[in-house]
Amino acid sequence: MPFITADNLKEYTGVHDGPIQSFVDAATSIVQNYLGYELGLRTYTTTRNGNGIDELQLKARPIKEILRVVINGTDVPVNRFETSNEFVYYVKGTFPLGKRNVTVVYNAGFDADIFAPESDVLDGGDSANDADDFIGDADAAFISPILDGGDALLRDGRNAIPPEIVNAILRIAALLQTESDGNIGITGKSFSDSGSRSFVSFTNFDKYLQPISAWKLVRI
Repeated sequence: MPFITADNLKEYTGVHDGPIQSFVDAATSIVQNYLGYELGLRTYTTTRNGNGIDELQLKARPIKEILRVVINGTDVPVNRFETSNEFVYYVKGTFPLGKRNVTVVYNAGFDADIFAPESDVLDGGDSANDADDFIGDADAAFISPILDGGDALLRDGRNAIPPEIVNAILRIAALLQTESDGNIGITGKSFSDSGSRSFVSFTNFDKYLQPISAWKLVRI
């Protein structure tokens, strides 16, 4: 289920015609590309090189729970790890140096959006079809115990999408909707003798994305 629906954009802009959901989908893709990860909560299987230190960056955030960790082919109890955003930390240990010797199975992403709190559904994505789902001596789908990633990003017990991200998607979707009418970011109208209108080009979305820069994943 999308974080933002066509009805949300209709309410935001007051415009009810056209392929509205396509603008929402395009805006969501723009925001996700900027942030560097999918927004929706899903399961990931990530294999990384051990770096000899106690922290490892994964490919999605915010991490909600660690399901399994396999190092050099051996399962390590998940209660030996802590998480923050896209990082997993080895408590009183280090990830040993090696080539693709650390595999982590985890859930990351935001729960259903603020418009639809009843839709807390975990989307497993394509993870069930990934070859890396079968690692170590057991099936990655059978995992116990589970480490909760903590409540630093929770609101009312949910890992809710920040309203700033929702607002960025709505603003960009509204702009795309405006452009579809042949107008590029109308900011004013001039009703002089010529009847001309004033336009400002916003093909660059930086002004809409900058407020959500704090949630951007920076690769290290």
